Amino acid sequence: MAMRDAVIRAGVIPGPYAIRDEKKRYSEQLSHELAIEVADALRACGFTNIRPIRETIVSGKHKGEVRIVKEKEFQGGLGPKRVDVSYSDDRHGLLLAVTIKSVNFPSFSKNLKNRFGDLTTEAITLHMRFPFAVVGCLYVMPMTSQTDKGPNMIMSTFERASALFATISGRKVYGDPPEQFEDVTLMLHQPLQDLSRPEGVTVKLYRAGRVPEPIEESQYFLGLRELYNLRNPHAMIGEEAEPGETDYEERPPENEDEPGRNP
Repeated sequence: MAMRDAVIRAGVIPGPYAIRDEKKRYSEQLSHELAIEVADALRACGFTNIRPIRETIVSGKHKGEVRIVKEKEFQGGLGPKRVDVSYSDDRHGLLLAVTIKSVNFPSFSKNLKNRFGDLTTEAITLHMRFPFAVVGCLYVMPMTSQTDKGPNMIMSTFERASALFATISGRKVYGDPPEQFEDVTLMLHQPLQDLSRPEGVTVKLYRAGRVPEPIEESQYFLGLRELYNLRNPHAMIGEEAEPGETDYEERPPENEDEPGRNP
């Protein structure tokens, strides 16, 4: 269970001269595979009914095969919105969401501007209807974005993305601006170039605004859980109960006049 596995399952990245539909298909497949891995990792952290879900078919001609129960749609403040990874219940609605955006081909600079607008609108849509929800973004780019620079640009596109997304990351309380995310994390990946050499695939994660400091995948997922617990102290996940807070069965009072009881 690792994001690197998702990059491998997405297949060989199309070359620079591949047709547009082929590139789009790859990006969609990569986002889909990453959503499965993110959900699996958060499920291991205690988010039991998170989506998407891997399910084993128990009957019929496809018995034993694994299928994916895909993302869930929510009625947001600006209309319905499908969420890549979501944790919710019938009582509270959306509690935790992770949206995944991948930009895998040039022009990285142009795509960055478009994605920034899309993401702020998405955060607004979810936070308008679910102001207490913890909404994260995983923004995915290939390693080549570290050296890609737009015209007259000093910073690489990846560095610009980190600085730009830092401006909409870190929403602390439910009253903060709805266009902000509780967390924005950037993922750099070395995509699969050859099916016979999966060992060449690598993944690195960075908090928005903190390019020199990569984090471990476990830090990323536990960080999302910590944000959720801070927002939901009444329903914390993965935390041991404090003394006196554990469930117990109350015993009936002892009857002092019970026959046979010693004085």
